[in-house]
Amino acid sequence: MQQPPPLWQVIGASVRGAAHMRENKPCQDAVQWHQADEFAVLAVADGHGSERSPYSDRGAQIAVEVAVALLHSLYTGFLTGPGSLSAVKRYAEEQLSEKIVREWRERVKKDYAANLSDGEVEREPLKERDLLAGYGSTLLAALLAQDFLLFLQLGDGDILAVAGDGTVARPIPRDERLIANETTSLSTPDAWREVRVAFLPIHDENPVLVLLSTDGYANSFVSDQDFLQVGADYLRLIREEGIEWLASQLEAWLNEASAQGSGDDITVGLAFRSALSERGR
Repeated sequence: MQQPPPLWQVIGASVRGAAHMRENKPCQDAVQWHQADEFAVLAVADGHGSERSPYSDRGAQIAVEVAVALLHSLYTGFLTGPGSLSAVKRYAEEQLSEKIVREWRERVKKDYAANLSDGEVEREPLKERDLLAGYGSTLLAALLAQDFLLFLQLGDGDILAVAGDGTVARPIPRDERLIANETTSLSTPDAWREVRVAFLPIHDENPVLVLLSTDGYANSFVSDQDFLQVGADYLRLIREEGIEWLASQLEAWLNEASAQGSGDDITVGLAFRSALSERGR
């Protein structure tokens, strides 16, 4: 008997920006996910890449690892009894952001100390604020289950939720304070206070597609409306060609978007919800 597909099927890609290639800079973005039968976790991050943040590629990688691990633990640890959804919502709004930021900072300090000790580069120990700034990164993350979606966002980038009819919405509105290259960050003081959280019950199997992307993607489109349309386009392509086909094309499309658009690194994570009929329910 053929196994039903996972509830959420996840794909993603991260590409080095065209401008970064010309300047011989590494990709500062990162993406990571965990896909289980009944839930999925997805995270993307964008390291700042400035002179003040020379290790932000590592900062972004640490960010997605921490987010995926903690959201995975949240799902498996809380959803075990009556009232569990309200417990998840309360924990996410009151404690999760602080825990993510604290874990990221602890991992960053260990990474820096390890590189000091193995002689990767010769450098003096830094003050904590400067050390954290050296790894500075944004973070977008999602926990996707059958009955709810949980989103977290710190800094720029986009989260899109696409309904079955192709309607696209942002579950977390854009932060109007973020203009030009200014962004909130895991490295800023009291960063956990800047994390925005959205907990959304699922109704009528909507949304069917969730997209997380770093800001290099939206900045590659002429208008925000053109960018939002990409959510509906991805849904149509998945339905016509399948998610595995889309996964095989994604990296090339992101490279093209960067070359013709922002020139920045671009990272996209996509999660497609399987129909209940496909899962035998």
